[in-house]
Amino acid sequence: MNRLFSINRRRPNIVDLYTPIVAGVDTYRLKSASNFDVAFVTFLDSTNIGYLDPNVNRNVIETQPTAGRQVRIVFDPVSYGIDDTKAFWLQFVPVIGVIEGTPGAPTLVLPDTSLHGSGIVVIHGDAPAASPLQLDLPRRMEDFRVINEDGANGLFIGTEDGGPMITIPALLGVQNLGIQGVQGSLYVQGDGGDVPFSAMFTLAFPR
Repeated sequence: MNRLFSINRRRPNIVDLYTPIVAGVDTYRLKSASNFDVAFVTFLDSTNIGYLDPNVNRNVIETQPTAGRQVRIVFDPVSYGIDDTKAFWLQFVPVIGVIEGTPGAPTLVLPDTSLHGSGIVVIHGDAPAASPLQLDLPRRMEDFRVINEDGANGLFIGTEDGGPMITIPALLGVQNLGIQGVQGSLYVQGDGGDVPFSAMFTLAFPR
């Protein structure tokens, strides 16, 4: 699955994202969750004109030509009860009429303080057994360490949509796998059941 949106700018109290205009889509819906493996809740609907949160100072938002090509949505997480100082997950859902389409992949949004320097980012949750779950990362990441925390089931891990997946077996003690290179997404799946795992990584190009 391709990314359905990209975050162009992340600053304190600002998330500035873009999603392509799709013919027939009436509403561009955003959902949030504290983690990728819990229920996502709708917090913002936009038309194809785009949306600017009234709590965001328009004077600090750069002008970008998007007419006819992209929907630009700018919001302050605090406006919707989201802690701006902590990481959270976003999901984009296209809506036709009142019918929701297929949700996009959960996308990690880091606080502004985590986007500078080379601090370690950690995610933790359950990999579903039913099918691979795509997890989109906020930027290109590197120095991956993925840990299978399950004592009974293996963990499948991949980096490409439909690509090969490596198994981290369930053995005595914690089993982990290092992934070389720069990656923008992870694909995780439990082997025989939902599998708890954690992944640690760093920004590939900190600024």
